[in-house]
Amino acid sequence: MTVAGAGLVLLFGWEMAFPLTLADLRAAGGPKPWPYVLLVAGCAVMFGGIHWVNAWYRRHYGAVARTRKQNRVAAIIAAAGTLAFLIPFQIETFAMNSGQALPVNLALFTLSLWIVGYWLYLGRRFWHYLAMAGIGFVLGLASIAGIPPATFDGHVREVTLFLGLATLAGGVIDHMILTKSMPASETSVASDS
Repeated sequence: MTVAGAGLVLLFGWEMAFPLTLADLRAAGGPKPWPYVLLVAGCAVMFGGIHWVNAWYRRHYGAVARTRKQNRVAAIIAAAGTLAFLIPFQIETFAMNSGQALPVNLALFTLSLWIVGYWLYLGRRFWHYLAMAGIGFVLGLASIAGIPPATFDGHVREVTLFLGLATLAGGVIDHMILTKSMPASETSVASDS
């Protein structure tokens, strides 16, 4: 989770450096290939980092086989999180295509609600998810007040930065909880599969 958060923070930096909307691309003289090469290379490094971290956890704590129920619940949670981002994103896109911008960043509210649902699934021990949801909700309220300005690209950048920092912080805190509660691989309680 931490590697993905770092990747999202770097994506935020990419979003700040390069135009996101068609109008901004036209103003910049059209799309140039190198920003997209940089984006693809960054994604490749991020996915490689995720693979490396997963392998590290397997080496240190053993492989864990999830049950069918856990796989189903994980799929539902992932689908809900995807929809919590995509539905507001589509609404923002429709507004942008009609020449308007929403006065509120809807994705911050829906993602905050999704994080609360994830916390309910994980349990009360993972209180830091509630703090992250609260931060997202406050940022959503700030967007109603016009901080940052209500533009499509401003909302996309705000959501990317929020998700990046929340995922980064959540990954570090989750790692600390895991390392305190799990034995090392010499006395692994995980399956050998």
